[in-house]
Amino acid sequence: MTATLAAAVLLAGAVGAAPAAQAADVFFCADGTQPYLPVSDAETMPAGTAVTGLSVTSGVTPEQFTGEYIGHIKDALGKGRDMLLFRMSSPVIDGTNGLKPAGIWAGMSGSPVYDADGRLIGAVAYSLNNDNLPIAGVTPAEYMKSIGSTGLNQAERVTVNTSNLRTSRAGDKVAGRSLNGSSLHQMATVNVAGGAGAKSNAFTNRTLARTPRAAASADFLRAGNFLPAPNAVDDDLDVPLVAGGNVAALYSSGDLQLGGIGTVTAVCGTTVWAFGHPMAFTGRTSLLLANASAAMIVPDATGVVGSYKQVTSIGKPIGMITEDRNTGIKGSMGAVTSMPLSVTVVNASGDRVAGYSAEVSDQEVAATATAYLVGQAAYEQLDQYAAGTGKVNWTIGFRRANGSLGSLSNASYVADRYFFPDEAGTPPADDVWSLYDQSFEDITLTGVEVTLKLTSSDSIDYTLDRVQKKGGSSWAALSGQKLKAGSSYQLRAVYTRYRNDRPTGTLTGTPFTVSLPSSARTTGTFKASVTSADSDEDSCVITSQGVILCSDWEDAMSSAGSFDQLLAAMDKLPAGHGMKGTLSYRLKKGSASKSYSWTGPGVMYGSTGARFAIAAK
Repeated sequence: MTATLAAAVLLAGAVGAAPAAQAADVFFCADGTQPYLPVSDAETMPAGTAVTGLSVTSGVTPEQFTGEYIGHIKDALGKGRDMLLFRMSSPVIDGTNGLKPAGIWAGMSGSPVYDADGRLIGAVAYSLNNDNLPIAGVTPAEYMKSIGSTGLNQAERVTVNTSNLRTSRAGDKVAGRSLNGSSLHQMATVNVAGGAGAKSNAFTNRTLARTPRAAASADFLRAGNFLPAPNAVDDDLDVPLVAGGNVAALYSSGDLQLGGIGTVTAVCGTTVWAFGHPMAFTGRTSLLLANASAAMIVPDATGVVGSYKQVTSIGKPIGMITEDRNTGIKGSMGAVTSMPLSVTVVNASGDRVAGYSAEVSDQEVAATATAYLVGQAAYEQLDQYAAGTGKVNWTIGFRRANGSLGSLSNASYVADRYFFPDEAGTPPADDVWSLYDQSFEDITLTGVEVTLKLTSSDSIDYTLDRVQKKGGSSWAALSGQKLKAGSSYQLRAVYTRYRNDRPTGTLTGTPFTVSLPSSARTTGTFKASVTSADSDEDSCVITSQGVILCSDWEDAMSSAGSFDQLLAAMDKLPAGHGMKGTLSYRLKKGSASKSYSWTGPGVMYGSTGARFAIAAK
């Protein structure tokens, strides 16, 4: 355990006290390698004590930086858990060759710091502010060693004041200023997702922000500070991780690379420690572990957003992160566990034009990843950002609690004038989340396959206008006509077609046959409407968890009392082109009705009705 502050102060300040003998080395790794410096020893270092560190500024090879001890902040990482302060120095940190000083940059988090004897002191994890200052808060190695075996309070922001700052006049001189009244913030990882360009980045942030708040990773995904991810996995980076080297912790890999990049603090055999602070602070987690390469450190010229590491490529996964704790992340190189996600894009003729695939490590992220990858496919293959129309088919595989495998398949038309990429992936993503988030049974998602058929680069939808009846060789409106009891009639729906919200003509549907029984009397009606849950936007609500619920969907879900019933309800949910009609008629006593269903030509809206007279047989 750490020595108490009082004991440390008395020992350091005792006049004439003999220097304490150096204790035997303690080791970070269980095999007796990588000695580390206990917190109590680190805090008694004289201000100005020299240290070294490792971090990557370009490529994959760690480079050395230097530093000097300033002091520590008491209880900054929780009760009895202190943070160490250092002033760091290197050509990049200080600024050379005409570059603005980068200070402590995003992506440096996890960089190991060593004493003169090569003992690991801890990991760079906090920075003073975004103004490119070289002051770093270091998470002690002693705390990182215990990741997974003890709980610590989260400290995203540490306020420095006279009650918790433990430094000296010499420490202030090393810092170059008094740190009293300052604040230290958790350093940002370099969060990556999506492609380059303002439009793509806006799409990325909107899609990820729709992650239901029930997801433990919601805060990370809603962060809105993602940089463009590399377009493809770099197989050449399939190499072991090293202390001071880059490390990627990924929610997904492949055509959708989503996660954060930081620095490795220590490697013991196949076990890896990194960051020195949490990624999303989810505790136990499941993230893909990979190497990464950087182009350079980009200094912040504004003093507002902070300097960052420009990532050029991310390797294929070589292991898993299983712990996401306050003092860092921890995982192992070796076996990889993930769920495949694929999106196939076909044109209006049904010909394949592109394929996308990703490996998703966190089941909670599967819905968001589905929405994102489908949307990205629509965005790229339509080669425009706004309008579009398509049909989405999807199959979701899962493993039930008893080990048996199952799947759910559904389809829906999608059209939108302004944000088609956002909307294209919503129907399959909603089903993915519904299966994951249900409370009936502990299932595991095993894969998601989506086919996106792009039918127009405009938004095309239809409104149900009227119902017609065939008489001889011609068609006329059903409303106002006289039908005969005991006879059958052909009816069809007539739709108004809209292109980008403007009417462009009418379209007639496929005829279907209705029959009036001989007992029908006096009057009847035929009411037609759209069965899609999206047909009436006013009936849809957004829950506090960010999930969009519409009346038909909500009724179906609330009626389920088991996982099997949930599957049945989801399977029956209508697509965006479902139509229903009800034929009602009077009887001698009371009334009766018959139901009919058919499909419309695309995304459907509206309802209509027709009243007719009935002649006795």
